Amino acid sequence: MRTLRYTAKLLRYRPWLFLLNGLLWAGFHNIPLLSGLLVRAFLDALSGGAPAGLSVWTLLALLAAVEASRLADFWVGVRLFITLWYTNEALLRRNLLHWLVCGRGPKVLDESSGAAMTRFREDVSEVSDWIEGLVDFAGILLFSALALVVMARINGLITAVVAAPVVGMIVLGGWMSEYIRRYRTANREATSRVTGFIGEIYGAAQAVKVACAESPAIAHFRRLNEARRAAAVKDSLASELYYSISGNIINLGVSAVLLMSAGLMRDGRFTVGDFALFVAYLTRMSFYMRYFGFILAQYKRVGVSFDRLDALLAGAPPATLVGHAPIYTEGALPEAPQPLKTGSDRLERLEVRNLTCHHKGAEAGIQDINLSLRRGELVVVTGRIGSGKSTLLRALLGLLPRESGQVLWNGAPVEEPELFLTPPRVAYTPQAPRLFSESLRDNVLAGLREEGGNLEEALWRAVMEPDVAELEAGLDTKVGPRGVKLSGGQMQRAAAARMFVRDAELLVFDDLSSALDVETERTLWERMDRRGEATCLVVSHRKALLRRADRVLVLKEGRLVAEGPLEELLENCEEMQQLWHTEEGYWEVRALAPVAEVLVAAK
Repeated sequence: MRTLRYTAKLLRYRPWLFLLNGLLWAGFHNIPLLSGLLVRAFLDALSGGAPAGLSVWTLLALLAAVEASRLADFWVGVRLFITLWYTNEALLRRNLLHWLVCGRGPKVLDESSGAAMTRFREDVSEVSDWIEGLVDFAGILLFSALALVVMARINGLITAVVAAPVVGMIVLGGWMSEYIRRYRTANREATSRVTGFIGEIYGAAQAVKVACAESPAIAHFRRLNEARRAAAVKDSLASELYYSISGNIINLGVSAVLLMSAGLMRDGRFTVGDFALFVAYLTRMSFYMRYFGFILAQYKRVGVSFDRLDALLAGAPPATLVGHAPIYTEGALPEAPQPLKTGSDRLERLEVRNLTCHHKGAEAGIQDINLSLRRGELVVVTGRIGSGKSTLLRALLGLLPRESGQVLWNGAPVEEPELFLTPPRVAYTPQAPRLFSESLRDNVLAGLREEGGNLEEALWRAVMEPDVAELEAGLDTKVGPRGVKLSGGQMQRAAAARMFVRDAELLVFDDLSSALDVETERTLWERMDRRGEATCLVVSHRKALLRRADRVLVLKEGRLVAEGPLEELLENCEEMQQLWHTEEGYWEVRALAPVAEVLVAAK
């Protein structure tokens, strides 16, 4: 029933578009009714079996006109259907992306981004195939009904034999539907695993080489492909078996009709024109009966796609997938909303109370974290790998689901941090910043208007202006997929500039300076100081930044074990002493994290 509800809501999005398509394609499928009648009259006129009426030449002219009108119908219908196709796909993908980016609550995918893309691509296309089938189905059903009426008036017994295969196909479809659905689900999941692993390999290519893990990674990829091949074979076999059996049922029915017609023609109870009409109609009806089988199988397949698309919308209100919203397929695109800072956005104090968050299916996370920041403070969070530093930032910002705890902005509870702690209140740069295959300018502005010198100031604060001067096209240089044309330090500073240009009250950095040289890092923080009342919450292990911090928070195994100025922690906190005296880089080797992920997957 969910499939029918979703389908009905999609069709109501632009009902006139679906109705026009239905009418045009109904005409395309039903014009052959007239063609069959004209061919019958033409042959009967030639054989002398028809009463006086239209001449042979008149019938030929009418037949040519009918076929020309069908061609014109097809020409208009194809163009109108393309609009319907892209409208449906745009709406579905818009709803998916809108919820993942703007919906309430943290969004944590249970699969890789590459695997999720198969849902955006294949599963959305499956829904479009289903809608396409419905567009044709009404016209096909009307043709079949009218054709059966015409044939029944000529010979009821033969017409009954023509209709019998439909009953057999319905019975067969009911028996095989569960197999079709099961194998389609397995095929989609196997495809997602392959696509997801490809994305992970591209993102960790250098890490795989460093770890000499090419062979196990390729072996794992082969296993995934073999599983996908087996699932695809079963999926195709189930569908083709259904089409083959149903096709043979139809062929047996058509053969029986032809044999019966031959006997009636021999007895003079069936004219040459009647036979031509039956052959013309049966040719189409045999295809349409197979199409009816396709619709039954497609109903099961699209149910699988709706399941998979709904899984991406975990926590969303019912029917979010097919909700009606503007998609801007025509005319000018709307201008990106500009975050406007008001007096109420000013940060005086941020508090975190008893924040607890654990990763799904793992013990790693944070437990009962309490912290506070006052305006103008630089607070640095440090700790060993796996101590929960990044988890703390993401849980605070609402990017991970918290199990308990509260965030307060100027003493007021923040009920939806994922929506509230955004520009112009908070700007965030993650541990591995993402850039897009656009110009450096577009990556920094990300939809903001360039005005008042804000871009130049952001680049200056990020110590990016010397790099921009050396780029081939300056700010208009295309940075390539994920910013591959930039160095690691340039990528981090471009992400920092993207944060600075938003002029947020609180700046949250997750190990921003890990790829920066000492001099560039020093310049960046000096410019931050010159900027004035910048409030910063930073994850870092760099000694220079720890010395600069107003307070340092020390995490160990997901708990806050110490807090205070660096000097006090070096005197009183054993964990801070060990971190400080450990060789820099030993306890914070970021580059090996992707390697571990790939090796675990390959194992």
